[in-house]
Parts: sequence; C-alpha cells; structure tokens
Amino acid sequence: MDRHKPLGEQVKGIDQILQGYYVYYGMGGNSRLLHRIYRFAEGYWRKMLSSRSQRGKIVWETFHKIRKSFPLRRPRLYIPFAKMQTFAVL
Repeated sequence: MDRHKPLGEQVKGIDQILQGYYVYYGMGGNSRLLHRIYRFAEGYWRKMLSSRSQRGKIVWETFHKIRKSFPLRRPRLYIPFAKMQTFAVL
C-alpha cells in the first residue's frame, strides 16, 4: 500500500487484500478471526495515514470521519456452518 496515494485508491488496495483474507479464511467458526483482521487493517491504515506528514497523528475522531467517507470491506463468511458439511471428507 502506497501511503501517498489518494484515499480512494488506498481503500481499493486494502479492500483487495481483505477480500483475499475473507475468501480464504471465511468459513464457519472463523468470524472472530475475520473481525480481528478487519480491526488490524483499520489500525494499520490509520498508522500509515498518520505517518504521511510531519503534522502528527490522526486522532480517532478524524479517522472515523475518513472511514465513514471511505469504508473498508466488512468481513463476511463465505462458507457458513450449514454448507461446511457438504465439503467435509471423512
């Protein structure tokens, strides 16, 4: 992720990465992990935005406004528990 790109392009890049995680790990029982990945991505994005200039950190209130304008992809399960039985091999 290039921290000097416009916010829209940054979100597209982060969303692609998150989508990959969600598809790979998005099965029943992993929702807690997916939310952890989402929260980590949010925190890391804020950290990168804070290091773009010498003005200092972006406070959470400002970051929430940015996040509202440019939301990240929310986690979702791609294989719920009900479908996991069809993929089980015994």
